[in-house]
Amino acid sequence: MEKTNRKKKRKRKRSGLEKVVMCLLSTVLIIVLVLGLAGTILYKSGEIALKASANAAEPQMVIDLEEIIKIREEIEYNAGVAWQDDWVVYDGKVYEYRDDMLNFLLLGIDHDGSLSTETKLSDWNAGQADTIFLVSLNQTDKEISVIGIPRNAMVDVEIYNSESERVETIFNQICLQYGYAGGGALGLQKMKESVSELMCGLPIHGACAVSFNAISLITDRLGGIEVVVPDDMTQYDKAFAQGSTQILTGKNVIDYLRYREYKTLGSPTTRLVRQKEFMRVAMGRVMQEIKNNPVFVTDIYKSVKAYMNTDISVDEAVYIASKALDCTLAEQSFYQLSGEDRAEYFVRENGVEDFYNDYYIDKEALQKIMFEVYYREVKVSDL
Repeated sequence: MEKTNRKKKRKRKRSGLEKVVMCLLSTVLIIVLVLGLAGTILYKSGEIALKASANAAEPQMVIDLEEIIKIREEIEYNAGVAWQDDWVVYDGKVYEYRDDMLNFLLLGIDHDGSLSTETKLSDWNAGQADTIFLVSLNQTDKEISVIGIPRNAMVDVEIYNSESERVETIFNQICLQYGYAGGGALGLQKMKESVSELMCGLPIHGACAVSFNAISLITDRLGGIEVVVPDDMTQYDKAFAQGSTQILTGKNVIDYLRYREYKTLGSPTTRLVRQKEFMRVAMGRVMQEIKNNPVFVTDIYKSVKAYMNTDISVDEAVYIASKALDCTLAEQSFYQLSGEDRAEYFVRENGVEDFYNDYYIDKEALQKIMFEVYYREVKVSDL
């Protein structure tokens, strides 16, 4: 009888232990499901938000109507394929717009310290967009393209008063738009509109502006960035000769990215080449770090938050990160808008003659980049 009671007790103990284990497993399972569901919700809401954040209209490309009619007739009558309304012709070939592209604007603001997320129009001291990059994710082919836009590219710039009213539109350098719109949300929005207009009406889904301090922090967090100096910078540092290999740190990266010879026409364009190469190396390093340690992106975000102004939400960031990590970032996927440097001379208050270095974008070269990055060729033979 005693043995039987002990067996029952052991069974009860074992049964109680099994209940505890099952309870723990159930709790863990619930947590995993909740986290998974939360991630899925963030992913899906981010996808929906991004698609709704930009104008759904396609870019307005310069077209040759006679060429379109000629090729359309060849396709419809010779190949027996119906012409589609969204097809366009460029250089004798048929293209369609990639509506699966996600396009983001990255801005480096000429500003020290924290970057305000509030729009302040009282004194236009929000800073200029010294660095402008358009980063595009091709979700179908899983590729990332980066286009460097000259900060002195000439565009229509809107000026706002302290009541957030547009009081004037001037033809001036695109870098001024951020400050003339007071930074903050309006500054981001007007920079997106300016770049979109420059890029033939390309939809832009989000923007992120950072101050100098953020770039220094990220450079140090990556353990330094190795670059090959593309132009002679010995006036800045004897070691920075053209073609030399240098390790950039938080202490010298800003001077490296900002340095230019102000009295030399075309120096902003030369500087953009340097910034583009830094961007290529840094983005590759960041993507590798995130693949090795997904928490890295959270660490970076926390460290630069005070120096960042963005309209990209957390759920949108989750979706962007998930897509970007599946993409390749090839060296040939980095572009730079080309054009012509022109000097606009003026006389300063002290009587000294000086000049503004304005940049006029080559529209034909821009069209070529647009079709290469944002359009896919239609192979009629495959239809």
